[in-house]
Amino acid sequence: MKSRAILMNPPTAAPSSEILLNLAYLSSTLKQAGHEVLVLDATAPYNQLSEEEIKHRILEFKPDFIGVTLTINFIPQTYDYLKRLSDLKIPIIAGGPHANCLPEEVMQHGVDIVIMGEGEKTILEIMEHFAGEKNLKDINGICFKEKNGEICYTKKRMLIQNLDEIAFPDYDSFPIKYYSGSSNPNSNPIFWGIFSSRGCPFNCTFCSSHNVFGRTFRFRSPENVFNEIQYLAEKFGAEAFAFQDDEAFINKKRIIEFCKLVEKSKFPLRFSARLRIDSLDAEMLAIMKSSGFKRLAFGIESFNDETLKNINKKYNVAKIHEGFKILKEVNFSPINFNNIIGFPWETPEHFKMNLKEISKIDKSIMYYSGSIVPIPYPGTALYNQYHEQYGFTNWWLDSSKNSPLPPVNAFFTIFLSTKIPLYQKDIFWNHSTEMRKAIEHFSWAISKKELRQFYSNSMFYLIYILCKTSHFLWKKNPKLEKVIFTPLSNLFRKWGIDRKAKFIYQG
Repeated sequence: MKSRAILMNPPTAAPSSEILLNLAYLSSTLKQAGHEVLVLDATAPYNQLSEEEIKHRILEFKPDFIGVTLTINFIPQTYDYLKRLSDLKIPIIAGGPHANCLPEEVMQHGVDIVIMGEGEKTILEIMEHFAGEKNLKDINGICFKEKNGEICYTKKRMLIQNLDEIAFPDYDSFPIKYYSGSSNPNSNPIFWGIFSSRGCPFNCTFCSSHNVFGRTFRFRSPENVFNEIQYLAEKFGAEAFAFQDDEAFINKKRIIEFCKLVEKSKFPLRFSARLRIDSLDAEMLAIMKSSGFKRLAFGIESFNDETLKNINKKYNVAKIHEGFKILKEVNFSPINFNNIIGFPWETPEHFKMNLKEISKIDKSIMYYSGSIVPIPYPGTALYNQYHEQYGFTNWWLDSSKNSPLPPVNAFFTIFLSTKIPLYQKDIFWNHSTEMRKAIEHFSWAISKKELRQFYSNSMFYLIYILCKTSHFLWKKNPKLEKVIFTPLSNLFRKWGIDRKAKFIYQG
């Protein structure tokens, strides 16, 4: 018996130009089985849906259940919304990283069933339940509430071993114009996301991705990944693809085989990907470059051996520099890497050491980076070790710590939007005044290094001085900064000076 389901990204999440691929996978799985599906992504920037509009569509579609994906961002507002949604008396099923991490908490806020782990096989059996063909207790990989209020966990569902058997994501339900404002299939270089593998065998103390896919690394065949890309290229005209894997590049042979398939194809394809710096191999990187990989991002996190050891990155600074030597050898740039600064054991001296090591990067490699303060996500070792000491237990339920922030439209963010400590306050670590100044100094220092790469000397000094002035004014009087710098921002955009900056953080 066929059923009807609504899959939703709630309206309380922040607008995003990227789709949630887990919803796209679930939608294609259900459609392939003959079920009717309506996808409502309320956060699409150019098609945002109000609660009233969502309610109207739900009542009109008459689903057997509503499936929502839950991330930690703005979860207090999402919980409030789910309670209002439950007034419709339609069962609510939740999945996603936050639901997997804290299923019982989620069920206290209007959710009836939580899918634990991967959802493709589980959701098909849930459909059987709503068709009256299966008891919830017989469905592995879920958590639900009995009629007496008792919470019941079923047997753990085994991970899907053959990822090639999963249907390609349902991009029909996510028109690109909703996310980029344009029907041009290549108007957003990171829209067409690809998961070529699932799981990550590493165990970084700050990372929570294992909550859904576990630590077992499973991968799709090179042929299956290429077939998906070919399908998207032929059907939608897509040319740019973003690999979303936690770590796709462990298996060198698989990546080389994929690149060879790309080189034989007739399509003008280009790719972006994120990977570990210690995954680099000259042969692999060379064929990646020749087959269309244009943007690479590395979760380096720190250039300090003590911090790398404490966060369990499984490599040291010497290994990082080996990776940069390979990048130089293959002549691959620009690249992106992340800096997580302000861990509880760090001091201003750590940041000085970071900057010293970063200065050793060969000048032939152009790079851009982000700077963030560590976020202690639930279910991570970082959270478990420090939440009591620093007083951020269950911080995600505190609206003052987990609420949408007003956008910062100051002039300096045109060029420094990835240097988050410059415009967001730390809410976890109670840093001293000295540490706050050191974190800010690091963000400015790394910004100066980057801007020098992309602009002429005179233009660099002009931009840097204007950014420093804009930032100073913004901290003192945001309204005054807006009055003074808005005309300058408009001029920079008119003259195209912001284009290189856009490249820095968009690629």
